[in-house]
Amino acid sequence: MNQSPYELELKGCAPEPLMAYLKALGIFRLVAEQKDKDARAWWRNDSFFLRSSLDRDSLASFFLNEYRPTPIVSPWNGGSGFHPKDNSEAMDTIFKLDSPRFQLWNEVISTSRQILARQGSNKKEWVLAQCRTWFPDDALDWLDSAYILTSDGSKFPPLLGTGGNDGRLDFSNNFMKNVVLAFNLDAKRNGAAITVNQLVAALFNEGSPDLLRRSSGFYNPGSVGGANSSVGFDGDALTNPWEYVLLFEGALLFAGAAARRLSPQASSKAVFPFTVDNSAAGYGTSVDSEYGNSARAEFWAPLWSQPTNLLELNRLMSEGRAQLGKRQVSSGANFARAVAGLGTERGIAQFQRYGFLARNGLAYLAAPLGRFYVREDQGTAQRANVLFDLDVWLDNLRRQATGRNAPASLGTALRQIDQAIIEFCQRGQPRDLQNVLIALGHAERWLSTSSLRKGAYPTPPLNNLSRDWLRYADDQTAEFRLARALSSILPVEKDIKPLVGPIRENLEPVESPQRQRTEWKEGSTSFVWTAGDTLSNMLAVLERRCIEGRMNNLNYPPLDSVYSARLNDITAFLNGRVDTQRIADLVLPLSFVRHRRRPETGESFQQHTPLDLPTAYTAMKLTLLTERFNCPKFGEARDIRMEPQMLALLRAGRVKDAYHVAYRRLRASGLQPVSNTPGIADRSEQGRRLAAALLFPLDGGSHQAFAQRALRPPSDTEAELQLAELSSDS
Repeated sequence: MNQSPYELELKGCAPEPLMAYLKALGIFRLVAEQKDKDARAWWRNDSFFLRSSLDRDSLASFFLNEYRPTPIVSPWNGGSGFHPKDNSEAMDTIFKLDSPRFQLWNEVISTSRQILARQGSNKKEWVLAQCRTWFPDDALDWLDSAYILTSDGSKFPPLLGTGGNDGRLDFSNNFMKNVVLAFNLDAKRNGAAITVNQLVAALFNEGSPDLLRRSSGFYNPGSVGGANSSVGFDGDALTNPWEYVLLFEGALLFAGAAARRLSPQASSKAVFPFTVDNSAAGYGTSVDSEYGNSARAEFWAPLWSQPTNLLELNRLMSEGRAQLGKRQVSSGANFARAVAGLGTERGIAQFQRYGFLARNGLAYLAAPLGRFYVREDQGTAQRANVLFDLDVWLDNLRRQATGRNAPASLGTALRQIDQAIIEFCQRGQPRDLQNVLIALGHAERWLSTSSLRKGAYPTPPLNNLSRDWLRYADDQTAEFRLARALSSILPVEKDIKPLVGPIRENLEPVESPQRQRTEWKEGSTSFVWTAGDTLSNMLAVLERRCIEGRMNNLNYPPLDSVYSARLNDITAFLNGRVDTQRIADLVLPLSFVRHRRRPETGESFQQHTPLDLPTAYTAMKLTLLTERFNCPKFGEARDIRMEPQMLALLRAGRVKDAYHVAYRRLRASGLQPVSNTPGIADRSEQGRRLAAALLFPLDGGSHQAFAQRALRPPSDTEAELQLAELSSDS
């Protein structure tokens, strides 16, 4: 019966670098398998805690005197010690040992030599299959972690390079060399005290152990050596042999399980636990090329906060996947979505994200890419579900970005999207979802000028986002409300045939021959939004829609919309108190939403006329109504014909002349404007801003509200009106 458990904080273990993380798992696995099956471990405040029957001294004694190393060999690799030109000194030392601690290892070495001696084939695939067939069952953990055999050939986990090696560095041979050093098996050395110091440093981060000139591979970027790594021009790669040994013991927990993970949607990397394709976003050193060959993969290291036994941890690691609906995630950005959507295994509090990236020349390093926190927040999970609308479109973009001769600008666009998605999944705020929309809009604009929209496998426009995007992206700002109103301007149809398209056709070269689908359109005459400033683009859209309205003999300008703008927001726009660039960035992606002729739940707000809303705006807007003017206070209902010619005058800054056009149209319609002067000076900027504001759609209540500002009721006598006009002219 075990004595009362001891709780130890292993300060030598941490979530980063990757070596320290894997070392923690190795310590726990070995203690639980070889000493105390009731041992438990967990993470707290970036430290690793172990609860077992071992106190501090007995834990060190266990590793020095009882620990049986896992027989890690890779006869399929050059440099593994099995081939004529290999350095086999460490393997020979281990093979000569007559100790129960190394008995299984000796059997595996002997079996490997027999396989290679048969010379059935020199191909790596044949050796891999033979090892799987003839290795003892107790020695299969390394094989399960190093590779899996599938109908499409062998698959290698990025966590262990390409089958237990990284370039010319064979992990198994290096592991044997470090075992010899850690166990002080080399008769040429007298290093018992050194070995103890190295073990204590590995466990508890105490003392100043002697580090050996030996590479730890990509698991500890800070110790790879090279230029500027130490005092002087160059430095050696330094390693504590116990840390190297224990990190590989921990890596064995991440065994692939192809039978459960391989699917048509999964990438070759996703068949291994917590491993996905790289998303070059969410960290400061990301570059566009990391969507190609300069990034091997991403690894999301789970950190759990509750004491867990080895059986539970093995279950977590063997399952080791994140889901988005029924699909397995395949990229870093999608893994972030799964974390936000609670689509990961329960019990994980955080993930330490690593990228296997090309750094230090052509070498790959396990670079820490930040920490992700699992939120037990159903609201965040629900908001993250809107990202499902992007799956097909984004998958298409990712395939294009990783293809041969992919344009660098596509990597930039995709990185911006992934960056926004990762930040949204981490914080979940409306502003963050708006940034996702803005990144989508930028990518769509790039796509509209790219050759990727043509060819045998074209990338179509993004279609049919759900209305939930509008709800979850609403940060209660004027910019969002104004962009939403613009984006919801509807098409005009007759017998289901579109006469004038939705505003999206003015924002990019597309058409909607069917209501449910938007397609690219070559040579579109409706598309007028350019790289110019926001005010000019809004005015161009308004002019184009008025022209198309007249071409189709419409009585009213095609500005009917699902959402209406608030007069307070329009006033702020006219006075320069809103961010017009953010409106421009949002209007296109918000037009991807499936707008319908009326929202299911319309907004209800009072449209009081702001005191500083210009009379000129109210009078001009009355000539651009989308329905009959119907305000009993000003007489019977009547049509007011649109007057688009005033827009050209506003573009030129001739505000007074533009107002006179509107003034005459109102008089011709039987209405009496309060003044024949606009009250606004002739200035180019003010004229363009006033013209742009006329594009914002308003509801009927708003029409009545600003009619009271622009018009006199019919009770005024004609003489009084004429006198007022003469007085104004003078």
